[in-house]
Amino acid sequence: MTGNISYLSDYEPFDGGYVSFGQGGCKITGKGIIKTGKLEFENVYFVKDLKYNLFSVSQICDNKNNVLFTNSECIVLGRDFKLRDDTNVLLRTP
Repeated sequence: MTGNISYLSDYEPFDGGYVSFGQGGCKITGKGIIKTGKLEFENVYFVKDLKYNLFSVSQICDNKNNVLFTNSECIVLGRDFKLRDDTNVLLRTP
């Protein structure tokens, strides 16, 4: 989801219902595609008053990519990324 329509290519009006955030919410009024670097996000909803961009980690993983969170960033890794070993793995959950 984004509140910045200029990020969206192939924008089309869309009645996507209502999304809640903070003390209120807003209507989803359109959708489009965001192309960034090596990734393409399809069906990105436009929510006019949204202050931050949001993306679904599960959708990224459904496309066979991996997501790594550090204390300062979120890194989307390609589907061919492999850990060399488990030396630095402190916890692994399914």
